[in-house]
Amino acid sequence: MRMKKLILILTAALALASCAKQDAIYKQFVKEGGIIYPAKPINVEARRGYQRVVLKWDAPMDPSLRTVKVFWDGTSHSQEFNYADYPGGSIETVVDNLEDRSYTFSIVNYDGDGNKSLAAEITTSPFGESWLVSHAERTVKFVRTDGNDAVVTMNKPTDEVALTKFRYVNAQGETVEAGEVKANENEVRLIGAVKNKYIEYQSAFCSAEGIDTVWTGNWFRSDDPVAFRVDDFKATVTSSAYQYRDNLTPDKIIDGIYDDGDYRWFSSNASQYRGVWPKILVIDTKEGGDNVMTFNKFVFYQDPDPEGQTRRYIRSVNIYVSNTKFNPDDANYAKNYGDPVISVSLNQVDAVQEFVPADKPTGRYVAIVFRNSYNSSGFVDLWEFEAFGFAAKLAEQ
Repeated sequence: MRMKKLILILTAALALASCAKQDAIYKQFVKEGGIIYPAKPINVEARRGYQRVVLKWDAPMDPSLRTVKVFWDGTSHSQEFNYADYPGGSIETVVDNLEDRSYTFSIVNYDGDGNKSLAAEITTSPFGESWLVSHAERTVKFVRTDGNDAVVTMNKPTDEVALTKFRYVNAQGETVEAGEVKANENEVRLIGAVKNKYIEYQSAFCSAEGIDTVWTGNWFRSDDPVAFRVDDFKATVTSSAYQYRDNLTPDKIIDGIYDDGDYRWFSSNASQYRGVWPKILVIDTKEGGDNVMTFNKFVFYQDPDPEGQTRRYIRSVNIYVSNTKFNPDDANYAKNYGDPVISVSLNQVDAVQEFVPADKPTGRYVAIVFRNSYNSSGFVDLWEFEAFGFAAKLAEQ
């Protein structure tokens, strides 16, 4: 019995000795009063940029907190800040030169004794090349002269387009980078841009949730050079015999006056001519050689009065282009004129209607053949006609 008690006493003594040794080891890592964790950063936000991220969080109210560190890629990269340098109530920093992938950022506060807080973490990813190349360029719909300048009409913006800028040649032969059109705009004027020269353009993109507007860096050339209108000071217009009324002669359709009823062409109202079809107008552009025009748009202007829809008489129309002069009294025009570049029916709703030929025809002469009319008496009433084009040979020089 005494032997059992002795064994128990020895066992307890050994256990106490062992615990005492372990407690001594543990105390090396425990501060008196327990581990101190300062307050961690709060209200952490991340905004995405192009190859960068902007981080923001609240400056602490606790004056014992002195510094803060931002870590990413584990602890491979870091930034350190002194809170005394940021009295404004918040800290904001840019982390740039980032790759096109996801990042987790850890933000840790430190007090004056070196105690560190638990990490406040946020995960986000910057915009990179893969994001940029997935966006399609906004494109040019049409570019034309307007006085001494050019006016560019853009197609609708593609996804996340912010701006488009331009590069062009002016009258002095200089290459100019100027002019910007926003996503909610569709036209821009290029000061001093000259006809027959191509323009270049590039767009910048910005995500709805992003902070950066990023230019692609790639210049794209317009499909056509700057187009010009048939020169009314040079060109002439003739009609089928007797197909005009008083002073409303065919030359009025290219005079540049769109909204004055005294400057338009009206077909004959004489009983023997008004029901005669076709009625034909032939434009001689007087452009030849290297200046011969390649046409890329035709525009009809009819009575502009909103109440004048019933006076928009033009219905079925063919347009022909050739270097051989057309006879406006050719009864067999369908055989002799060749294939039309445009064959359309106009509506009575729109006062202005434009048409783009599928194949851009080249020639000195343009014939407009009116095959019928919405008017039962056979009238045709054209206020203005625009034929736009460019000199292809000069454009390539």
